[in-house]
Amino acid sequence: MRAGLLLILPMLLAGCFEPDSRVTEEPETKTVPAPEAPPPDPRRYIGRWAKTADQCESDWWRFWADELRTKTAGLFCEIMPPDARFSDTDLRTSCVDDGRRVRESWTISYGPDAASMTITGEDEDAEPVELVKCT
Repeated sequence: MRAGLLLILPMLLAGCFEPDSRVTEEPETKTVPAPEAPPPDPRRYIGRWAKTADQCESDWWRFWADELRTKTAGLFCEIMPPDARFSDTDLRTSCVDDGRRVRESWTISYGPDAASMTITGEDEDAEPVELVKCT
């Protein structure tokens, strides 16, 4: 039995010392192109805005795709999902102001290069809100 083991042992050891094919193969040189970037969001209102540029840190309005928060005015609004004829100039909102929930439609007009915007609500007596884009 010992003689048989001595005959098989060199064959077993020879199999253990063969080079690993994962190490000896040439590395892949094929490059895979990066996926195409998604198109920019068409909603120009997304971002931080303020009534004046110097208020961008102290009294901002922060728009996301689906909500608005203000730093000091205590205003929180949910922006309703767009309908089939989506436009970033007409928003349907549900806001909490002074503890009351108010549903309203806003019309937004943009200045050159969308660096400013004017928000007009449904209340004809209310003054439009003019904001500038914060950088």
